Amino acid sequence: MKILFVCTGNTCRSPMAQAILQQKINNEGLQGIEVDSAGIYCGYGEAMSEHTAEIVEEMNIFFTHKSQPVTPKLLASCDMVVTMTRAHKTMLAGQVDGKKLFCFDDVTGDGDVIDPYGGHSADYRAVEKQLRRGMDKIVRFAQRKLS
Repeated sequence: MKILFVCTGNTCRSPMAQAILQQKINNEGLQGIEVDSAGIYCGYGEAMSEHTAEIVEEMNIFFTHKSQPVTPKLLASCDMVVTMTRAHKTMLAGQVDGKKLFCFDDVTGDGDVIDPYGGHSADYRAVEKQLRRGMDKIVRFAQRKLS
């Protein structure tokens, strides 16, 4: 099961979601789950935002990130695409099989993940908390799809 997290620029929310899920995979020894991230409006090679990098560094996992855009090939390689907002999901509709396209709220019931880009550290911490709250639900949902 390959899960792709998608946001706008692939420098804040989606790489943070990727890092949080990767940490969960590592800590809990979860088998059969891979994770990646991409952006709808981004190029290749941008680093994570400064505040996202700080949060990821505090997680004590080896995680390097360079942005990548959503491409048809990337979408086809994934079993589950989780967008950060309902608007992102709408933008990808028609580009990916609807049976594998979800927004964060579809899976977690915790609303859209608001873009912290350009905000303060507290804005990024709020995103981290929301993503962590939802990650167990995302893993359970993915595991149900696997069985």
